[in-house]
Amino acid sequence: MRGAARVRVPVEVLLSWAVTACVLSACTWWPPFGGGGMAELSRPDRPKCTGCLRPPDPTWQELDTQRQLAQDRLEILVLRGAQWCLPGQVVAARDLQTRIVRELFGGLPLDAANDLIVARARLAELERRLDYIQGSGACMTAATAGAPYPVAD
Repeated sequence: MRGAARVRVPVEVLLSWAVTACVLSACTWWPPFGGGGMAELSRPDRPKCTGCLRPPDPTWQELDTQRQLAQDRLEILVLRGAQWCLPGQVVAARDLQTRIVRELFGGLPLDAANDLIVARARLAELERRLDYIQGSGACMTAATAGAPYPVAD
């Protein structure tokens, strides 16, 4: 093949083939329902892994009890008007609660414990700010305005 002419491929063509190959090699199937992505916004019914801590485990039960207490404290603050006076902090606290649940059901007890510490600190700060704001009259809700009955959200 001495007499054959070599075909020179333009750099743009080679580059486009390389980019196409890289993009197509990353194609994957969607995760199973509730197994990732937006699943962080909802609580799983039960752990999905075999090595996870199970509810009979005392560590899991203690962490879940602490999470429930933090959840109840957040709901009390919402009933006191935190959702209207400090909406961003309430959303962040709810997201953190969801994260703690996912960590518990995902078998990450140390991460859940760390996030529980953070959640308790954030809830204390939220309560302190809510007391200050409502005490100064900067945020009036039905509860602080003296409504004779609870007002539905």
